[in-house]
Amino acid sequence: MDHQNLIAIDIHTHAEVSCWNPFDNYGEEYDRAADKYFGSDRRPTIAETIAYYRERKIGLVMFTVDSESKLGRRRIPNEEIAQAARENSDMMMAFASIDPHKGKMGAREAERLIKEEGVKGFKFHPTVQGYHPYDKMAWPIYEVINAHKLPAIFHTGHSGIGSGMRCGGGLRLEYSNPMHLDDVAIDFPDMQIVMA
Repeated sequence: MDHQNLIAIDIHTHAEVSCWNPFDNYGEEYDRAADKYFGSDRRPTIAETIAYYRERKIGLVMFTVDSESKLGRRRIPNEEIAQAARENSDMMMAFASIDPHKGKMGAREAERLIKEEGVKGFKFHPTVQGYHPYDKMAWPIYEVINAHKLPAIFHTGHSGIGSGMRCGGGLRLEYSNPMHLDDVAIDFPDMQIVMA
C-alpha cells in the first residue's frame, strides 16, 4: 500500500457482491433480517466498494465469509478479491475466508491462496460458520496461517446477522465468545489474532 497517500486503512471490509458469479439468493432471509437490523439494503459490488474507498483516500483489507457448510450459500471467490487487490495494490489488500469445516482441503486452499494469489491474512466468523474457534477441525487451516506468520481476523460478539429472525436464524452467538480464542492464541503464537 502507498501509505503516504492514504488517510486511514479499514482492516475490516466485507465483499458484498461478486462481479464474477451471479448472486446466490439462497438464504435470502438472512439478508432481509440484516437489512432491517442495519437499516440498509444496499450491497455494493467489489468494484463499487473499491471506488468508494479510493475516492476517500482510505485503504482497505477486503474479504468474504465462507459459510457454505452452515448457510448453504456459495461464497464470493477468494480469487476475485485477490485479483482486485493486485489491481489496486496501492490501497487494497486481500484476506481470504475458508470454511473451517473444510479441514485439510481448506488447509490446501489456504496454502495455494497465500502462494499463488498473494493473500495477506484470513477472516473467520464463528457464528456464521457454525464452529467454536478452538475446535480441532480448524487446526489444519490455522497451521498454514501460523507457518506463514499471517494475521487472522475473528468475528467476536454479536454481529446483527440473524437478528429479528426466529431463534436468531439458528446462528449461535456462543461461537463468537472471545474466550474461545484462548486455546487458539496459545497453540498458534505466530498467527496474529485480531478480534473484530
